[in-house]
Amino acid sequence: MKGAKPALQTRSQHTRDKLVAALERLLRQKAFEQISVAEIAHEAGVSVGAVYNRFENKDAFIPVLFELYKARLEDHAADQHAEAEQDTDESLRGVLQRTLRVGARFMAREAHLMRSVHLYARIRPDLIGEGWEEITETARQSLGALYDHFDAEITQRDRTRAIETLAYFLNTALIEAGLYPDLGPPAPKGLSLETLAEELADFAWGYLTAQRAPASEPACG
Repeated sequence: MKGAKPALQTRSQHTRDKLVAALERLLRQKAFEQISVAEIAHEAGVSVGAVYNRFENKDAFIPVLFELYKARLEDHAADQHAEAEQDTDESLRGVLQRTLRVGARFMAREAHLMRSVHLYARIRPDLIGEGWEEITETARQSLGALYDHFDAEITQRDRTRAIETLAYFLNTALIEAGLYPDLGPPAPKGLSLETLAEELADFAWGYLTAQRAPASEPACG
């Protein structure tokens, strides 16, 4: 990982884990850019020198946070599966609601990690590489599988257009509300992220199943 020095001994690995855990606790309180190396050291109960023995600089924590986030995503996939096992509503609308509801819970729980990773994937992509795009592509594939499963019910016949539109619409809305509620468009008042997700599911369902006018014939000249 760029900037993160390998932990060669068990004790060194233990200190490194303490530093990462300390940073995660601090991220629940404020943004990554507002946290100093000295604060991380203090929270972990080690010297500032111990931080630099394991990380070249503060930005070197970002790849580690990204790996932690990916591990949490794997747990989220298990949560999605468990929720599906308990839910008897296998309609397109029901699956959309369940998927977005569980996704909103994950985002609310991991917003402190996701915010840093999402931001630095854009301003410092060299720290993360192709990792964020791989996550985005996995989301597209999931939407593609959903489209294929409910193909007979869906009226938007352009598969690529449907997937790209939904990926942009759903991700943008949830990220704006879940990660940056005080920036950009005002977050919906009086709605939890989970409630918003269920409403967005209905938007998505309506988009996919809306009655569509037949394509107009080209005018004869």
